[in-house]
Amino acid sequence: MTEVVIKRPLHIAVFCKPPIAGQVKTRLIPEYGAEGATRIYLQLAERTMQTVRAACAALDAEASLWVAGNTSHPVVLDWANRFSLPIVQQSAGDLGAKMHDCLATLARGHERVLLVGTDCPALDVDHLQTATTALTPDCPWVFAPAEDGGYVLAGSNHPSAAPFRNIDWSTTKVMTQTRAALLAHALAWKELDTLWDVDEATDVKRALAAGLLNSH
Repeated sequence: MTEVVIKRPLHIAVFCKPPIAGQVKTRLIPEYGAEGATRIYLQLAERTMQTVRAACAALDAEASLWVAGNTSHPVVLDWANRFSLPIVQQSAGDLGAKMHDCLATLARGHERVLLVGTDCPALDVDHLQTATTALTPDCPWVFAPAEDGGYVLAGSNHPSAAPFRNIDWSTTKVMTQTRAALLAHALAWKELDTLWDVDEATDVKRALAAGLLNSH
């Protein structure tokens, strides 16, 4: 007999790093110092996990932490405990390989999978709900573009490696190259409204002005 796999409706994966000074938010270090940049990262990560927890409650979803680096870091363990998030080690390879592995792994047990980072304080539950709804039998991909040319969310109900190959990661070309890859492989996708993430000092000031970060 063929085994029937009963899939859960939705899983939200959060890509993160341990908050080690000098290794997170490095472009903020000239303005805020390594410790200051780490404090900003901690705020961003905390806000992301609060948003994901709220989305899980609203959308009957599950979530997990996919960690690049030490999965036993005390702060990572604290996040996992407080937000009830299983910890998974990110795979080897470039960012595209890591994202594809995450989506493909989770898709084996879930009908839809969304993947977010911790850099976008403007991302809210409504965005996650819209992304979930966008994934249909005729539309296997959804992305939330970022103002800097990348994206802050990727999601799929039938993931493949195609959108993640031959991408110049951490450049302004990411979303443009992703669209080209989707077109080349005849993969339908939808895009959410363009959002912005926190990479530079000007982004921090924008987030502070919007009440998305605090100065402490």
